[in-house]
Amino acid sequence: MPFTSVTRSHGLSINSPSSNTSASSSSSSRNVLPLHLLQSAKRRCTAIPVSPTHLPVYLQNTLYASLVREQQQQQQQQQQQRQMQRRRAITEDTAIMAHERKLPDLCLPSIWNRHDKSRHLEVENGGLDLVYTGPGKTETHAASVRSNFPIRRQCGVYYYEIKVLSKGEDGFIGIGFCSGKNGLDRLPGWDNDSWGYHGDDGHSFEESGTGKTYGPRFTTGDVIGCGINMADKTAFYTKNGTYLGIAFRSLKTSMHLYPCVGLRTPGEHVTVNFGQDPFVFDIVHYVKEQKREIYQNLKEREELGEDMGSTFDAGETMDRLVMSYLVYQGYMGTAKAALNNIKHASGRTLELSHSGTAKADDKEEEDMFKRQSIRKAILHGDIDKAIELAQTYFPECMDRENPVAHDIMFELKTQKFVEMVCEYSQQVCEQQQLRSPSLSGSSDDDQMDIDQQESTRKKRGRQSNTSSSSPYNRRNNGFTDSGLVLSDEGATNDRVLKKIMDYGQELRYEYRHNSSPEVESRLREIFSLLAYSNPSAGRMAYLVDISKREQLATKLNSVMLTLQHRPEEPPLERIYRQAVVTNRQLALMGHGKSLLLPDLKDPQWL
Repeated sequence: MPFTSVTRSHGLSINSPSSNTSASSSSSSRNVLPLHLLQSAKRRCTAIPVSPTHLPVYLQNTLYASLVREQQQQQQQQQQQRQMQRRRAITEDTAIMAHERKLPDLCLPSIWNRHDKSRHLEVENGGLDLVYTGPGKTETHAASVRSNFPIRRQCGVYYYEIKVLSKGEDGFIGIGFCSGKNGLDRLPGWDNDSWGYHGDDGHSFEESGTGKTYGPRFTTGDVIGCGINMADKTAFYTKNGTYLGIAFRSLKTSMHLYPCVGLRTPGEHVTVNFGQDPFVFDIVHYVKEQKREIYQNLKEREELGEDMGSTFDAGETMDRLVMSYLVYQGYMGTAKAALNNIKHASGRTLELSHSGTAKADDKEEEDMFKRQSIRKAILHGDIDKAIELAQTYFPECMDRENPVAHDIMFELKTQKFVEMVCEYSQQVCEQQQLRSPSLSGSSDDDQMDIDQQESTRKKRGRQSNTSSSSPYNRRNNGFTDSGLVLSDEGATNDRVLKKIMDYGQELRYEYRHNSSPEVESRLREIFSLLAYSNPSAGRMAYLVDISKREQLATKLNSVMLTLQHRPEEPPLERIYRQAVVTNRQLALMGHGKSLLLPDLKDPQWL
């Protein structure tokens, strides 16, 4: 069920009273906290945003969720910095706190604020239920409450629902939103900066005591939803999962707006769903439809520009961007095929060069093929060949005195160790697979002979490993029988494994004076692969993922271009990154349409 009666523990999650709060007039003194405690609680609530894992379902895998994760990472880093500064007795906390206050607060409403409500309301069920306790004689007895946090513009779309548990005497129930300064002795929509939909007559109220015909009435058992679309500054309502249409337009989304519910007659009782339970209305589908409309508007705008005779040729520009990207990455075969397709489809003739305009000279084209051959070697896992080609074609890339070249050489060497471990693991697995069918089809006598031979080979292999002088043997490294060190394939595999060990020792010796944490961490990572009989299925499987080759090839390609005084990245990548940064900045500013676009940095979208 979307709404449950289970009591939830939300902890102390409250806001300090607004300037027009009615908490001071509450008849229940036990709900009023001293001002310094309220401010302390406020700081604790706003310091850490809601966890992405507890977001409403329609906000998961969105740009808002990415912003929340990013903010949490920043705050964790700031906390670590403060701890380090305390240990070093450096008093720079003030500067850090000032930086924290500049971060946007992304906390979402989660409960009703029992310290920001009318005296005629009681908040129950852990902050989710509202019960009217006033006389309910006249309009002056109306009572409203605000949520603990405002609606964040960074959401793009915000939605919540209430369920009417009892309509009471007359069902004068209103649901909507208001600013943080509105009085709470009125129903939503009756005053400035307040909007509401009322159940007794089905009217919508927009900053006025006079309502307009909007939707059906609602009563006991009905579930009413209220949503705000930041992209077009509209608000809508739903009833029992049915969309009722737009209720308000041109909303004041620049101000903080709070979910607000009002009751007016005895016996009225409602409960709220801020996203802790599934919604009755399919809000996920609604958000998808809003995104589709944005994309459709962008497409129509592009077509309109073409109809008006714009001198900007988007097709030609995109062709050049893609061509320069292919040339930059060294995908010569794909680039040549693309040239032919472009000429056949549009009649445009592009050149095979980094710019796509000027024809490449012989040296530039030769460099393209050289870089392509190096990339191919890395993508096939042949790191030795890649290093040899790089040293032959681009010796400046292997200059130890150059920090950039030194770093890329370290990455190449560590990747070589990873490839050696993977090759050995694959060889052992293939041998075991070849041995399995013969074991299953052999006679008992044959099986005994094979078992005896296997036992002899295992014993010989263990003795060889134990007597080895390598510091990575079983005695010293603590590996178990599941590790690569204790292979049972005999002398051949032992020689291969010893070669891996020797190379690992060379790496450790070569970088023994390097105090960089990144170098030390990388070496620990790759050496840990020896603890797994199948590295691709262990905890360090990410190290042997095929994508690591692609990343290394791209990085080496960038280094080779940089040291040749050429652009270190293609224009397409720069434009892409600029689009990502721009969209995220607009989202932080609360630009609604930007928030509905996908997060281009999210791997789930890519």
